Amino acid sequence: MMRRASWLVAGVGIGAGGALWARRRLEVLSERLRSRELPGDIAKVAGRGARAGAQRVRVAVDDGRRSAREREDDLWRGLEVRARTD
Repeated sequence: MMRRASWLVAGVGIGAGGALWARRRLEVLSERLRSRELPGDIAKVAGRGARAGAQRVRVAVDDGRRSAREREDDLWRGLEVRARTD
């Protein structure tokens, strides 16, 4: 019986804590909406995401070009070795 009471108390405590946390988060969000900070924050996040995406594309293109150059060099080396043995 003690176990059930302990779990009940723990559940009530966690539920109350979660409710208070959610209420505080909603108050902060509501204050941000009222002060018009949120659209600026969204624009900043979107800008950072766009820059990060562009950087990933640049890195991928550079990696692809480097791989293509390495493969081309390997093919030319293979042709040179063949030409010497023929």
